[in-house]
Amino acid sequence: MSMPIRRVVALATLSVASLVPLVSASSAGAATAPAGVGIVQSIVLNTDNYLTTVRTAFLCSSAKCKATRTALLKSAQSAMAKLTTQQKQATGANVAAKYRGALKLFVTDMGLLRTSYNQYFTTTSTVTLSGLVGNVFYLTSQVGSDVNVLLAAQKNQPVTFKLWVEGEAATLVAMQTDASALQSSSATTAIGIYANQLLQVEAQELLAHANGPVASFNKLLTAFASNQLKISQSEILFLQGKKAPMTEVQVANLNVTVAAEFASLVKTETALVKKK
Repeated sequence: MSMPIRRVVALATLSVASLVPLVSASSAGAATAPAGVGIVQSIVLNTDNYLTTVRTAFLCSSAKCKATRTALLKSAQSAMAKLTTQQKQATGANVAAKYRGALKLFVTDMGLLRTSYNQYFTTTSTVTLSGLVGNVFYLTSQVGSDVNVLLAAQKNQPVTFKLWVEGEAATLVAMQTDASALQSSSATTAIGIYANQLLQVEAQELLAHANGPVASFNKLLTAFASNQLKISQSEILFLQGKKAPMTEVQVANLNVTVAAEFASLVKTETALVKKK
């Protein structure tokens, strides 16, 4: 039985194709860190290569790629082990004040990435499997953004919007995909709950990262993510047959606001990236 559509999922109707080129836009170095360097230097020098290895395995779609998938997954496993080691070393590390915010986000984002990565190999649900691939897509980009901020701090420079926004752009793409799942004629109640749970986590990620170099964009991001959290919370409770903090009419009205906020985010983000 298909899930009843309680609201118009406006995110699914808006294009974020212009943001896709921003994903994986990291500028961090790729050299191997010499023995004894600090955790920040290790992340700046090595993490981008690890993330690329994981992405390559999980976002494999070409025939050539699929032919070597086993080898790619083995490489991804090795890269994740190294990323996990970095996460452990970064947790509670005594670093200069200029690194602390980005390093804290790195630890959090890596925890989410590691959880989705591990769940991918244990889940038996095709629905969950698809969602986990999406998680790996945007979370590797969020970690990439953390690396960009650390690199800028290391150089005693402000991070550029284009490099900071890598993770936000990927998260918006993931949110559009999850919102589209709610519109499908084959969307079951279970799919509806899971898609809204994904949207909640993605919105929380946007809020955690709403500290970029452009204050006005941070404000837009915070408003959009906060409203999406409210909508998804009520949607999940509706689908579970429970009382929600908002009525269906209120959710529908708020969704109109969220659609406008999403469109504004995409337009503003695109303009800021192009700005010299």
